[in-house]
Amino acid sequence: MPFSTHTGATRRSLLASLAAELRKLGAPALIALAESDHPVLYTVRGGRRVAVVAVQVGERWCLLWGGHEHAPAERPDLAARFLCGARATVTALLDRRPRARGPRAEPGAGARLSAVA
Repeated sequence: MPFSTHTGATRRSLLASLAAELRKLGAPALIALAESDHPVLYTVRGGRRVAVVAVQVGERWCLLWGGHEHAPAERPDLAARFLCGARATVTALLDRRPRARGPRAEPGAGARLSAVA
């Protein structure tokens, strides 16, 4: 896909939105090469400088940083929270054990049931 000025303008707009969200959270944000078709946003995460770029994947735009981290470009607020250190937590289903229900759920019910057998 050939790059166009429109693509550069879209990148600049997406990175400007992300920069505004980062600043709301108190994080520094600097857009380098802002007048080019390939702008790069720099911020600090964990004491290290991080570069963020906007890329088009098919019909969608994504914000990429750190080699493998990304967020949808239509959610600069989400990307800013991740860049500021928010972590997604997922509870594994096997970590939550179901509790027994009914008469067996009472304390000592196991002892009474073994006495019946």
